[in-house]
Amino acid sequence: MQRIEKVSKILSEQTSEQCSLNKLSGVTALQISKIVSLARNTVSEDLNKLLSNQEAVKVKSRPVLFFDKKELENQFNCVFKKYLIFSSIDELTDFLGEQKTALSFLGGNKPEAFSEIIGYKGSLKDKIDKLKAAVLYPPNGLNMLIGGESGVGKTLLAESLHHYFESYTGSEVPFIYFNCSEYFNNPELLTTHLFGYKKGSFTGADTDKAGLVEYADQGFLFLDEVHRLPNEGQEKLFTLLDKGYFSRMGEADVKRSVNIRFIFATTEDFSQTFLKTFLRRIPVTLLLPSVKERPIQEKIELVIKFFQNESRKIKKDITVSYAVIEQLVFKNYSGNVGEMKSEIQFICAQGYLKQIEKQSHTLVIDQTLVQNEEPFEKDAKDQIALNELLNGENLRIKADNQAAVSHYFAEKDKVNDAFYDFLLKEFSNLKNSNIPQKEVASILQKKIDQLFDMRLFEPTTKSQSFRKLDESFEEKITELSEYISALTGSTIPKNLVDVLANHIYSTFLFMEIPNDDFYLYSSQLMLGRLDNYDVAKDIVEKINELFLVELPKTEITYLGLFLRKLKQADSQYQRNDECGVIVVAHGATTATSMAEYSNILFSSNLLKVVNMPIHQTVEETLEKVKSIIKINEYKRLILLVDIGSLVYFGNLISEEFGIDVLLIKNINLLPLLEVSREVIYESTDFAYLLPVLNEKGHLSSVCKKGHFFDSKVLIVSCMTGLGTALKIEKLIVDVFQEEVLQNIRILTLDNSEIQDIERIHQHIRTDEKLVGIVGTFQTEVPDIPFIPLEELFSEKGVERLLRLFGYDLADEKNRVLKDQIAKRYIHGLSLKAIINHITVLNPQRLSIEVSQIYDDLCRQLNLVSDEKIMLRFLIHTCCTVERLVVNNDYGVADYNVSYKDIPNEASVIKMAFRPLEVSYNVQFSPLEIKYIYELLYEI
Repeated sequence: MQRIEKVSKILSEQTSEQCSLNKLSGVTALQISKIVSLARNTVSEDLNKLLSNQEAVKVKSRPVLFFDKKELENQFNCVFKKYLIFSSIDELTDFLGEQKTALSFLGGNKPEAFSEIIGYKGSLKDKIDKLKAAVLYPPNGLNMLIGGESGVGKTLLAESLHHYFESYTGSEVPFIYFNCSEYFNNPELLTTHLFGYKKGSFTGADTDKAGLVEYADQGFLFLDEVHRLPNEGQEKLFTLLDKGYFSRMGEADVKRSVNIRFIFATTEDFSQTFLKTFLRRIPVTLLLPSVKERPIQEKIELVIKFFQNESRKIKKDITVSYAVIEQLVFKNYSGNVGEMKSEIQFICAQGYLKQIEKQSHTLVIDQTLVQNEEPFEKDAKDQIALNELLNGENLRIKADNQAAVSHYFAEKDKVNDAFYDFLLKEFSNLKNSNIPQKEVASILQKKIDQLFDMRLFEPTTKSQSFRKLDESFEEKITELSEYISALTGSTIPKNLVDVLANHIYSTFLFMEIPNDDFYLYSSQLMLGRLDNYDVAKDIVEKINELFLVELPKTEITYLGLFLRKLKQADSQYQRNDECGVIVVAHGATTATSMAEYSNILFSSNLLKVVNMPIHQTVEETLEKVKSIIKINEYKRLILLVDIGSLVYFGNLISEEFGIDVLLIKNINLLPLLEVSREVIYESTDFAYLLPVLNEKGHLSSVCKKGHFFDSKVLIVSCMTGLGTALKIEKLIVDVFQEEVLQNIRILTLDNSEIQDIERIHQHIRTDEKLVGIVGTFQTEVPDIPFIPLEELFSEKGVERLLRLFGYDLADEKNRVLKDQIAKRYIHGLSLKAIINHITVLNPQRLSIEVSQIYDDLCRQLNLVSDEKIMLRFLIHTCCTVERLVVNNDYGVADYNVSYKDIPNEASVIKMAFRPLEVSYNVQFSPLEIKYIYELLYEI
């Protein structure tokens, strides 16, 4: 339980206790801090968080007081909405009184009207809501037909509905009860009783007499056992149901109008008993469940309620043994609630007699007062619920305390089950999202895998309340354990037997909570990969057989995880320590943080780490990885890296150490946890791990022993595409020649292709290594050496490229080679030589024109002339003009950029380029202008 949940629980309990004593004094942060042993300011922070979540009510007194919002609403039958802060206790109590009065006229949820009906907030809620809608529907409500076995409570429900209507309208209306069985064989007598008669209409009719219909005007007419009406009797109601008027017997010329809400009740099948013409006049029909069909909690509430009624009537305290309650709850009542009520009355009468004889102040109800009957069936989950709700203890009822029946339920934590607790919270978070159901299931599957080792199989610290059940529960758990052992060939440790027993116990309790949406959604968890599915399914069927239940499908998932845990506990399973796992990531502590979390979670020291702070080179990082491999003498390696040139470590290590390396790229915490779990609990075999990780969407590959990087790749890229890049490639080839470039491939790419390492790798073969990028602007790809154009065309250009190509310039032979290349490269240091690489146009004329444009733009845009920017501008612009003249591949219509999308300075640039466009008959697109703008402003 989280800290804020503990604070909320204490606040709820304190508020409930104050409400029951009719003394609202509030709860302070200091009071709660002493109960939960937390700092006062910490509790205060949680209380204010509950307030912001609309779960608490605050009184700004000194000290500040808090109440649980839900408890106040339940106890005072009010609604706070958003008004949750009050200046004093008096203001709060005035508000509670006003709300209660207002609700009586506004028709808010008024539990008083149905408080006598057990299940009005449970199994009967939907049915009662249906009746509420019918009775309030304007102008005169809808007619209703209530079905159900004898004794299910149809009459009580009709009376409560009448009480609800009076509370809603704030006025008293008649409620007339009539049992149709009294006159079912005499239609004429039935007619006179319902509709009345006129004086002289038959022998003995000495005066005019009104019928029940007139007495029920503006109110309710409840016709019980309406199936006893013959067809003729049903037909006599048609005019009244259709038109709202009738005539007394003997006065056919008089039409009397009435406004009546009809409630019909029957124990018979609707379709087999009534005329179709009668049924279609009744829009609302519903069936009440029998006692057998009621949830276990409502059966217990019924028993407690009836004992409460007897205690109040005889003004005596009553103590009922747990065994008696168990028998009354599980007994099969043919007469339903009515029979249960009668039996409890008779039991109390017998107990009362004994109490008189013993002169006891308390009525004691034990098994001696219950008739000896045949053994009754006890459903396992119902028995657990009974034990949990009453704590396996006797029921003690005070005659002067007629609290709600829930008051007698044990106030303690349920046996908490991490599996369902987790699923319910996640379901609550995800059910209202826009994520498709199958994707939600996939998310949950991954989260369950994370939950697996966190606390799913921790032994419970709570008292094992299932031990209080009869011995059959433990016997069945023992039988189940033996079955699993035989099925898997593994002995289940004692701690896992307890965990399994606790889970089954909690599952039976959980199944009592109606949540169809949750079961529908959670069943999708079976779609993913689930180890041991068939075995888990067999175990579920065994549990169903042992306990006579139908477990939800989620249990297959749980037991699949349980079997995985069992495999982990089996001493025969050993991890291969010759396989190392190393995590390498950018940042001073990134790899350490992730690995530490995983190692603590899995209680191991499996993961080794190498961090790469911002000032640490790739070569230094690689050396640290190699050092770990040497120290641990790994025979195989699982290498997890994040981004950049770290992805080449797999091949480098495999080549140097002669070992296979499983490389996992783009690492984060999720794949790290999944790799750790698979390696610890399943296998270190790469043939197993590779498809598993790829199935989960983690980029993985195996680097096998052999020679790598026989070829190197240098990428050349410019903003405008391949035109300028091809010119630069030609310059490099002319200068370095075949002597140096025999194992170098120069790859020209568009600027957009080099912004993501994965897109770059699509152009590079597995036997090639990317050594660097030459381009206009720095890329976002880390660790890959980058040479900007201004540096390429400087005196350092030759040296930078030779180093990228792998030449050690400390070697005398390589220094000689550098000098030879520099002589050829010297022409590249002048603008004129660079422009000479333009082969179609006149480079001298073009360079003069472009230089003039650059000077004009600096003047008009107030830019300071810069040699590096000017060089880039001239190269870029000259190459672009030639490309447009030779092959204008990029038409204006091909661009999605317009002048509206770029800054105002673009119009100045566009006008400055107008002479070039006229001179060479080309047109610069908005996108070209945008590139030049970014170049000038170094964006």
